[in-house]
Amino acid sequence: MHIQHPLMSTRRSSPFNVAATKQILRHQEKNEETKSVLIRKPFTYHTPSPGSGFPHNTLSVVVPSPSQRQILELASANFIPAPSPIGLSETFYPTDAYEKRAVKGAYPTVRKVKRAEISFEVGTVGPLLTSKPDITAQLRQTLQRKLGKIRGPKVTFAPGDEHLLARFAANFEFVNEYKIRQGVTPVPEEFNAGCTCVGFCDPARCLCLSKEEETNDSMVPYKRAEDDARLLVLTPEFLKRKAMIYECSSRCGCDERCWNRVVQSGRTVRLEIFNTGNRGFGLRSPDRIRAGQFIDCYLGEAITKEVADIREDIATSQNGHSYLFSLDFLITEEDSKYVVDGHKFGGPTRFMNHSCNPNCRMFPVSRNHADDYLYDLAFFALKDVPPMTELTFDYNPAWEEVNKVDPNAVQCLCGESSCRGQLWPNQRKAKGMR
Repeated sequence: MHIQHPLMSTRRSSPFNVAATKQILRHQEKNEETKSVLIRKPFTYHTPSPGSGFPHNTLSVVVPSPSQRQILELASANFIPAPSPIGLSETFYPTDAYEKRAVKGAYPTVRKVKRAEISFEVGTVGPLLTSKPDITAQLRQTLQRKLGKIRGPKVTFAPGDEHLLARFAANFEFVNEYKIRQGVTPVPEEFNAGCTCVGFCDPARCLCLSKEEETNDSMVPYKRAEDDARLLVLTPEFLKRKAMIYECSSRCGCDERCWNRVVQSGRTVRLEIFNTGNRGFGLRSPDRIRAGQFIDCYLGEAITKEVADIREDIATSQNGHSYLFSLDFLITEEDSKYVVDGHKFGGPTRFMNHSCNPNCRMFPVSRNHADDYLYDLAFFALKDVPPMTELTFDYNPAWEEVNKVDPNAVQCLCGESSCRGQLWPNQRKAKGMR
């Protein structure tokens, strides 16, 4: 097979394009004296792996001869050698590239600025500081801001005591829920169970309520107050019990208006923090509190038992106070995992003092029935409390009567006629309670 085409060339680096080739052909047609000399260069075409019996064809390529003009242009052209990249050439292999980039980044180009064209204006001079700032006033404002973040009815401080409380609150934060610390893992809500009630729960069939061991009847914790049907209080029978209150949760069929959601609905009474004198700060309410009425929850940092032991040792070595409550109501002391610390973070109930004849009591309240290690610590009134009466509870309800007071014990200052004289029998507090 032979290929003859005047535009085909085997030279890949021809300096002429197609347009130039067409012009040359037109010139050749006019000049009939110049004839193309066809040169045939036969070569053999082979496949990489020809099979048996594969015919070997001979392929010829026709290369057109250059014209006289092309010959003259090629003869007069200058050869320009292209630079070859070698290892010693800084153009292709710069050795100072990183140094140049570093210098450019460390010392950017200086921007030229005409200083004479920039106006220099001095603003209005403020009042000169002629006296020291009132630190107490600033702390009082900080205290007001922190108290304003507490949910529910207003929490205030007694007039005249704000300067003492303001200095204390400078290193204290009021919180509305537990601050979960490292090592504390609440049980996910997916593991919680709920009742199948609709709207309001039926005490006879609500699955959230505990059962009596002997009769298997439901233990109903709340009832309507006698003088206010809108208010729910603990029943007199439940006030005498040592049992956990199981409230309905988000997994229940009832809604937020259910009567079994007292603690999670929040505080309903106003509170006031005041200075008691020899017993530090205390807590009272300007409202009348009924027997069985919910007051507030004890809040703070939820920490592990190991961290609580370290904090207790530090407080004991420094003759300081600790505000620890072990969450071990449903388990033994050896199996307890978490402790609530209200030293640096807490709520208003952190200021409740001890009394050997208290008017309040702490009850464990659970909304996640699958979690035995993390629950609420709620305060309820044991009896009717008149307005502006200090709210107190027993720091050591598991007290065992002793014949004499331990000289190393923490002294009780409640002033009641039935005062035990000490809070706990030794310098280190009982791990089961505060």
